[in-house]
Amino acid sequence: MENEIFTPLLEQFMSSPLVTWVKTFGPLAGGNGTNLEEYVVLVDGVYLNEVMLQINPKSANQRINKKVNNDASLRIQNLSILVKQIKTYYQENLQQLIMMSLPNVLIIGKNPFSEPGTEEVKKLLLLLLGCAVQCQKKEEFIERIQGLDFDTRAAVAAHIQEVTHNHENVFDLQWMDVIVLTQEYIEPLLKNMALHLKRLIDERDEHSETIIELSEERDCLRFLPHASAAQSPCGSPGMKRTESRQHLSVELADAKAKIRRLRQELEEKTEQLLDCKQELEQMEAELKRLQQENMNLLSDARSARVYRDELDALREKAIRVDKLESEVSRYKERLHDIEFYKARVEELKEDNQVLLETKTMLEDQLEGTRARSDKLHELEKENLQLKAKLHDMEMERDMDRKKIEELMEENMTLEMAQKQSMDESLHLGWELEQINRTTELSEVPQKSLGHEVNELTSSRLLKLEMENQSLLKTVEELQSAVGSVEGSSSKILKMEKENQRLSKTLEELENEISQEKQSLQNSQNLSKDLMKEKAQLEKTLEALRENSERQIKLLEQENEHLNQTVASLRQRSQISAEARMKEIEKENKILHESIKETSSKLNKIEFEKKQIRKELEHYKEKGERAEELENELHRLEKENELLQKKITNLKITCEKIEALEQENSDLETENRKLKKTLDSLKNLTFQLESLEKENSQLDEENLELRRTIESLKCTSIKVAQLQLENKELESEKEQLKKSLELMKASFKKTERLEVSYQGLDTENQRLQKALENSNKKIQQLESELQDLESENQTLQKSLEELKISSKRLEQLEKENKLLEQETSQLEKDKKQLEKENKRLRQQAEIKDSTLEENNVKISNLERENKSLFKEIVVYKESCLRLKELEKENKELVKRATIDKKTLVTLREDLVNEKLKTQQMNNDLEKLAHELEKIGLNKERLLHDEQSSDDSRYKLLESKLESTLKKSLEIKEEKIAALEARLEESTNLNQQLRQELKTVKKNYEALKQRQEEERMVQNSPPRSGEENQSVNKWEKENQETTRELLKVKDRLIEVERNNATLQAEKQALKTQLKQLETQNSNLQAQILALQRQTVSLQEQNTTLQTQNAKLQV
Repeated sequence: MENEIFTPLLEQFMSSPLVTWVKTFGPLAGGNGTNLEEYVVLVDGVYLNEVMLQINPKSANQRINKKVNNDASLRIQNLSILVKQIKTYYQENLQQLIMMSLPNVLIIGKNPFSEPGTEEVKKLLLLLLGCAVQCQKKEEFIERIQGLDFDTRAAVAAHIQEVTHNHENVFDLQWMDVIVLTQEYIEPLLKNMALHLKRLIDERDEHSETIIELSEERDCLRFLPHASAAQSPCGSPGMKRTESRQHLSVELADAKAKIRRLRQELEEKTEQLLDCKQELEQMEAELKRLQQENMNLLSDARSARVYRDELDALREKAIRVDKLESEVSRYKERLHDIEFYKARVEELKEDNQVLLETKTMLEDQLEGTRARSDKLHELEKENLQLKAKLHDMEMERDMDRKKIEELMEENMTLEMAQKQSMDESLHLGWELEQINRTTELSEVPQKSLGHEVNELTSSRLLKLEMENQSLLKTVEELQSAVGSVEGSSSKILKMEKENQRLSKTLEELENEISQEKQSLQNSQNLSKDLMKEKAQLEKTLEALRENSERQIKLLEQENEHLNQTVASLRQRSQISAEARMKEIEKENKILHESIKETSSKLNKIEFEKKQIRKELEHYKEKGERAEELENELHRLEKENELLQKKITNLKITCEKIEALEQENSDLETENRKLKKTLDSLKNLTFQLESLEKENSQLDEENLELRRTIESLKCTSIKVAQLQLENKELESEKEQLKKSLELMKASFKKTERLEVSYQGLDTENQRLQKALENSNKKIQQLESELQDLESENQTLQKSLEELKISSKRLEQLEKENKLLEQETSQLEKDKKQLEKENKRLRQQAEIKDSTLEENNVKISNLERENKSLFKEIVVYKESCLRLKELEKENKELVKRATIDKKTLVTLREDLVNEKLKTQQMNNDLEKLAHELEKIGLNKERLLHDEQSSDDSRYKLLESKLESTLKKSLEIKEEKIAALEARLEESTNLNQQLRQELKTVKKNYEALKQRQEEERMVQNSPPRSGEENQSVNKWEKENQETTRELLKVKDRLIEVERNNATLQAEKQALKTQLKQLETQNSNLQAQILALQRQTVSLQEQNTTLQTQNAKLQV
């Protein structure tokens, strides 16, 4: 049977939050043990001693019996060591006294498997929790607690408050070190001390009575063995017998005296009993009469309550009707705006269509560039084929040249042979003449010789003729070969010309290929940018769709969003104007570069054509670089446009924040009205207190039952009032926290705006992240707005409840008058109830003390209320400062726009002047001859123009520097303001923590009241109807407990909010550091830009000088 009763208790105990907390130090029974085994490990004390060693490793290590084996004495030893360690740790380390009764080691040791045993183990675990939370390793243990479930965490937090904050459990001794103590601190301290003193005196009396009883029992036990020893026939010596007889005679005399005393006491008590019986009979008769009166009063009270409940229900219905009518009217007003929103949605759709058309245009351009790139590949292939053909032609040309050289050598040899043959023929003719002469002299004798000679010469002539013919053939062949060679040489010349032409075309093609490659790269970059823009546009389209859906649900937010889109369109127009200006500036740069190229060409034409070619190649490289720079400029311009779009979105969010702040101010005005009503209700509470004092004077003479009823009524009314005030204060706290969060969000957004305004080139990715965060925060702000509206409705409901309570107060005053009439009748029965009054006065004193405590708490709450009013004033001042700062920000933005417009106008002037200078340069060549005729001085004119240009450039530089300085000063002022706001938020956080502590104290006081009411309800036996009334009171108490639990949950939420605020504070600090680093980077960039402007001015002067030289 005992096991069956104890098992549910054990399961309940082992699933309690304290046991789950202890299990965080390690498994109890190897991790797989049953509940019983784990409970036995807890009760043995070995595991708990190890836990205490982890909490306080410096504690003196006493010998612990690790093998208990269900031995009660060993278990008691282990637990007593643990209790001593806990007590010393509280007194020495924590400077605290344990006021609660220490855990009874005997009950745990001898009877652990019982309800009182589990209760004592709970006490032990509670004290261990207090040590763990306040020790040096508390951060580690708190992290373990945070790792538990939400419910267990909440329960453990409640247990921690019991140990640390409840003076009935633990008393802090650190107040003794404080020299000066305030009255607010001394009064509760003295009350607690008085209560503890009273408890100690009661315990002392009880212990003295138990000591007397134990001593009497000990004397009786001593007397019995002595008597038995005297009767026993032992063979002891005579001296011992005489001594024992004397001792027995003395004890007999004492016993007789005690008997006489007891008899006298018995007689006195019998007399007292008779008196008490008579008094009891009289009291019973009076009780019956009072019960009848009480029954009548209860029936009246029930009927009154029924009527009150019906009245309350009817009033609530009437209030709901008014609210519903107001909501209906509001929704009707909103219906009119739907058409405007529809038109706006259509406009947005048209904008989307325009964007899609631009997208299609850009895609067509991309396709064109891709087609060009494909053509480029084909041209490169053709180029390679032509190069191969050229190489083959060059090889053929070399072969032909070699052949021509060989033929020329052969021709030379043939000419030489022809000359020799001609010489020989002449020689032979001369010889023939001589022979003819000789023949005339000697005709006959020498006929044979002549004949021989003729034969020989004829043969030689034939040979020579044959050779001449062959030579003539060879000559003809050579001439034909020479002709062919001359034709081939002309062909070669033509081929060389064609080669030169082809090389030029090749060079041109190479240039075109390089240009097309660059254009390809540009187009690729463009395509990438377009893809990015496409993705961004898709994102924006999705966002716009979501916004359109939200606009149908939340019309007010839509209105703001549409206003923001109008502003963004205006800014886009401004951005397009700026883009045009930048394009004009680029054209100016290109013109400057072209002027440089022309000047260099004119200078180098005078020297040599070869140098001109080299310089042309050099300038082509420069042109390629310039094109690359132009591409980079285009890319930067696109990035700037994207950033400016993001800036517009951020400005839209700022406008939303302003609207939210306006709504916050409206809510603050409503809060003021509610506070005024609160003040009036407080005056009513003061009147109530005066009436209660008069009631207490009258009720001191009444019966105890009436006193208890009226005190319970008063306490319940006060509890309700306190709860209402607590709710209002909590709602105000939450509103203030939300306003703080809004302020912080606005600060963050302003910082992000500044960062985006400063670093347009460097902070692209961060701005995108900031945009996403800002969108999320806007959603959070919108949800918070809805929460604020719901809280406003709850406040209105609380106001109505307060009005109902005031009416109830009036009814109570009427009842008070009726009670005063009844007091005259009750004074007659006063004499008979004096004895009972003595008993009941003690309870009345306890209740008076609780009433005084409640009065003190009410006064504390009033002080806190005043402090809250002061804080609200401070917040209002901060809000006014914020509005002033926002106005200044708007003025600065206006100035910035004016400066931008002036810059635009100046740039236009610059562009116009540069165009004029270009025209002048073109006209200068025509007017050069005329100027020489007229005899004007060109150098003076050029000098005048240069001075005017320099003055203009200086003016522009000064304006740029002034605008940069102003923006830097504004940013530094904003950073200082943000730091001041951070300090204010930290102070607010501390104040909220103090308020949390006060709310916790109020919660503990309310718990004490509930316990006292339960004690009062359980003490006297009542009839059936009284039980019904008690049940009603119990229901009301349950409602109060529920409200207390709600307060507890709110406390936990406030603690979480504090944690989030601290995290946001750290994030703000990191952001501040990042801003400082960014500021330094921006200053460095500004210096670099100034250097670039100086270099550009120098280049401009050099260009002007070169221009002047060219004109001369």
